[in-house]
Amino acid sequence: MPYATNPIDGVRTFFEDSSGGGQPILVYPGFTDPLEYAQLSPLIQALQADFRLIFADHRGQGRSDKPHEVASYTLTTRVVDAVGVLDSVGIERAHYIGFSLGARLGFALGEHAPGRLMSLVLCGNQPHQWPDGPMLRAVVEAVAAGRARGMVALVETWESFIGERFPEPARTWMLENDPLALDAMLRSSLAEGPISQDLTKWTVPCLIYAGAEDELHEKAARAAAEIPGAVFVSLPGHTHFSAERVADELLPHVLELFRSARR
Repeated sequence: MPYATNPIDGVRTFFEDSSGGGQPILVYPGFTDPLEYAQLSPLIQALQADFRLIFADHRGQGRSDKPHEVASYTLTTRVVDAVGVLDSVGIERAHYIGFSLGARLGFALGEHAPGRLMSLVLCGNQPHQWPDGPMLRAVVEAVAAGRARGMVALVETWESFIGERFPEPARTWMLENDPLALDAMLRSSLAEGPISQDLTKWTVPCLIYAGAEDELHEKAARAAAEIPGAVFVSLPGHTHFSAERVADELLPHVLELFRSARR
């Protein structure tokens, strides 16, 4: 099984390498999502014929190790997880695509490991202090329910907030998580504060996008305005969740970013 071991604490990250041709792209999914969720992304599927895709599970999710200690989920430690995946497949620099929590990790890579990046494509997140809002409160309450009563309670509590049942196979994948690991991850995330003290010093080419109805939209747009040369794409009519499934509107921007990153 393909695992990368973090030299800081020995936690293993599970990953899958397409071993295809073309430039490499490291891909991370969102909170509670295994790498299989990212593999089904329409944007990713539009790229798979021409790029080498490496998918990874966040620590605490999927087939990666799942520590229960809050201290195991510091952002800099998780950056080392991602760098370890690149080291394991012998890649010095890669493009990076992150969805939701994966986008938050992508911002951290831009801050702490820019030399390992060719570019960043970040969906539905931002690098500033977490803003209070309905979605974040829903996640906090769902995770608290999961900590107390297990994964079924977590998923059902979250569904009650969004007013609909999560579709399959995503719902089944969510239920396979460890609620104590998710709780530790969330607690660490909420305590981490802003990722960067000065985004104006960044040099990594960035494409940031978000649904216009996503409560993280404003801070994502702010980040793009602060990062030199970054492009921001707002997706009217889309939420935090539906923006992850957009491909046609984004593909030209992504390909242009990848071309410009090679110049």
